[in-house]
Amino acid sequence: MEAVKVREELSEYLDGLQEQMPLAFWKLAEIFKYQVFELCEEPEEKEEESGKSYLIPYMMNDAIEDYLVLENCRMVGEVAAEEQAGGLELSARISGKEGAYVLVVRQKSLLHGEETVFTLHFEKIRESRTCYQYHEIGHFWMEGQEQWRRLVYMAGTIYDKFAYVGEEVCTEGELELLRLVEFAPFRNWSPVRESLEEKYPATYEGIACMEQFAAMAQDRGYLALLRLYRRFPSRSLERWLTRALTDPSREQLYETILQAVEAESGTYEKRDYGTAFHQKIAEKRKQAEQKLIRAGFTGTYPEYHRGEFEVIILEEHPFTVMEWDHFQFRIYYMVSQVKRQTTIGRNCHRQARNRGFFRGRGRNSWIFTEDGKNVADRIRKKM
Repeated sequence: MEAVKVREELSEYLDGLQEQMPLAFWKLAEIFKYQVFELCEEPEEKEEESGKSYLIPYMMNDAIEDYLVLENCRMVGEVAAEEQAGGLELSARISGKEGAYVLVVRQKSLLHGEETVFTLHFEKIRESRTCYQYHEIGHFWMEGQEQWRRLVYMAGTIYDKFAYVGEEVCTEGELELLRLVEFAPFRNWSPVRESLEEKYPATYEGIACMEQFAAMAQDRGYLALLRLYRRFPSRSLERWLTRALTDPSREQLYETILQAVEAESGTYEKRDYGTAFHQKIAEKRKQAEQKLIRAGFTGTYPEYHRGEFEVIILEEHPFTVMEWDHFQFRIYYMVSQVKRQTTIGRNCHRQARNRGFFRGRGRNSWIFTEDGKNVADRIRKKM
């Protein structure tokens, strides 16, 4: 019954949608429901023999690229520029059958109220879906405890992949990991300014997931707090557990979760941008390594050490589709310092990464762009 309700609701957002139509059309209706329709013409070098294709993104993040493909497609009219229109309100109608579909899209300017139409004639619609590695990627939008914020981002990425596409695109390990964002004290280290509370509601499964990792890390102190929180899930205990994650005693817990994420991500393929772009990427990585070696660091990409300092290189990767015209590959340096005289407390781990990002005397951390700019300065300017 629930599936029938969902289909009835979606049919309101794509007029002409029929029960027997392929699943991809129902995903297209979902795109119009949330007003996130985008259209990208496939480059000439990627065109199939059957003719030109147009791509419509469905779920695009660091872990998955899922989009709809309109094969042998011809467009009549133009897609309105959203910026000039002050935003667009979209509605659509589908008609025809395989071999001769017609999609009519109406675009209403929220600024001027003007309405324009474009039409897509295509033979077939299909869904293209590929999962990719995500553990070498870094995005930095918030200052402080970036090591935890990055873990929250990756767990959220897995969660979104599961929520929008389904468990068939997740490993068994990922299905366990995604519950971490349902543990409020972990989720509170949001990688963005907005709270994630509404997007990832707290659950007892989230507490159980963190309990499992705390047990694996032999972090008895945090495990005791978790058991108390399970019995009395109050805001004050939530704040306590949130702050406790910043303590150096959580180093082993952090490393345990990080290794679990890396293991699951590593089961997927790396993004392939073609020979020319990979040569550019290889050159950037080489330049980054040489810069660190000249500064006295030793190690292999992406981890380097020199005395009290550790540097981990992270990257920003573009999607393999829809970003051909503005291909961006960026490098970031996560720099961590733990001074030699720093006291090593309970559950601290000398082999854990990013130790300088935890709070405490003798600990310092920075994040730099490839051209040497401090990311924290950029973040403060935007606040």
